[in-house]
Amino acid sequence: MTEPIIYAPEIRLFTYHVKRLKTTDLKATDKDLDLRSMIAYYLQLLADYGLLNSLVKKLQQDILLPLSIWQSWLPDIDKIQVLVWWSQPNLTLLKLFIDLENHLSSLTLEDVIQDYLFRSDFEKLTSANSPFFQGIKNPGKIGIQRINFNSRYRGFFHPQYINDSYSFLLHLLHPQKQGKDGVKFSEIAELRPPESFFTGTSSTLDQPLQTHIQQAFWGTTILLSGFIDSSAASLEGSKQLANQLLQTLLGVESLESAPPFFACRDFLGGFLYEYQDVYNRHHYGQILILLIFLEESKEKLNAVQWSLPELFCYERKIFQNYLDSRGEYKKANQDIETIEETIRTFPPNVATNIPPDLSDKELRLLKQKIKNLLDLSLRYSQRMRSLVTFENTIEINRQNYLNTLTRMEVKNQSDLTGWRNQSNQILGMFQGQIKADLVYLQQGERLLDTAINTIRGLVEIDQAERDRILENKIQIIGVGIAVGAIVASTSALIFQQEPMTFPWQEPHGDRPHPFIFALLLSFAFAGFASLGAIALIKFRKKRRSH
Repeated sequence: MTEPIIYAPEIRLFTYHVKRLKTTDLKATDKDLDLRSMIAYYLQLLADYGLLNSLVKKLQQDILLPLSIWQSWLPDIDKIQVLVWWSQPNLTLLKLFIDLENHLSSLTLEDVIQDYLFRSDFEKLTSANSPFFQGIKNPGKIGIQRINFNSRYRGFFHPQYINDSYSFLLHLLHPQKQGKDGVKFSEIAELRPPESFFTGTSSTLDQPLQTHIQQAFWGTTILLSGFIDSSAASLEGSKQLANQLLQTLLGVESLESAPPFFACRDFLGGFLYEYQDVYNRHHYGQILILLIFLEESKEKLNAVQWSLPELFCYERKIFQNYLDSRGEYKKANQDIETIEETIRTFPPNVATNIPPDLSDKELRLLKQKIKNLLDLSLRYSQRMRSLVTFENTIEINRQNYLNTLTRMEVKNQSDLTGWRNQSNQILGMFQGQIKADLVYLQQGERLLDTAINTIRGLVEIDQAERDRILENKIQIIGVGIAVGAIVASTSALIFQQEPMTFPWQEPHGDRPHPFIFALLLSFAFAGFASLGAIALIKFRKKRRSH
């Protein structure tokens, strides 16, 4: 059986990173991903793909041309160093171009790339909340940097800033040439992106930059397109060809390791096959295979290709926000389980009227539970707030996504209703799920508030009862002591003073000593006063109860 051939294949790689990484943890601070860090990642990505040497040689030619030096020097005096580099080839820059083996370990290359290739006002524009601009300096019409990939492919990369995210498009294509642009399916494997593309970071980067870039990663999209023999020109009949291209491109043994098939549709006169897991982030992200049969389809694709980075950026943000909402919802459910477990461990006799209601140990335990639940309440409220933020973010990017599809329709006069309807369905499902989650979690919020108020009420009631008991005891003892003291201080005046004798002394008196009378009278009156105080307290408590 003859191996299938794809003609004039093209691959477009899209990767996205958010500039400011916001966390849902109240104790953690937001992190900003600067342009220099992204340049370090982009350079490594190009190096892993075997494209960095081509870029360096291209920059070497541009920088060493006297005309380009004067053009870069005259508008900006700080670029005078470029002229120095041209006239003194022993300086670091030219040494760097010559020693290509060590350029990745040198920060000088990153400095040169940022200074010469990327715009210097990048941070100023992002601080001013500019929603959309090209990343390359002097971008001209499309803001790209051209590169070559082996002898058969050429292309460019196209960095942009879209709303709050870094966007990077790498486009490689096989030039059309009659009889010489056919590529066997098995040879598509050489276009396989490096692992650093799929992970959104590179293991060669230093920590913590490596982790930071990975955390800011929105995801990737791959669009592989090319001409196919029109003999199999049916949407369902060509699916096997798309599956074969997918498996070859990724270099996997079976399609089980690839993203699952999601949808297929007519697109610009060709057949578009979409592979992605909408409910979990797949290692290979989103992959689109576009089989083209007419030259007109390629012309339409080229007409809208500058809208694709924006379109896929909105889509990646929507899917990632939905996946993040699943994580927050799961944590909120765990919080609800903690609330329920706290309620189940309430002391068993809190609803009885048998005193004492709570022991000292139980009272301390309930006080600690109040503190734990208050802390949990703060986290729980933050999780619900995050879910609302995810829902709003999805809605904003959904509108941007649909507006971009509309612009693409107008640009190439094509009907994208099928794409729009399918996207609307899945994105609407995301929003509906988050709305349902919020309704459910609101019940948990009420349960949490009820648990806190119940425990606080139990503690306050028990503490108030303990305070009243202590107050009563103090009152009883105080009354007794006061009455006893009064009697003791006055009873001695009733009797005539006389010498006091002990039992072993002679002579014994004919009646007890006045001190004995005073002592006995003090105890007697103190007891009567205490009993009277107890009776009065009970009487007042009984009246309050009625």
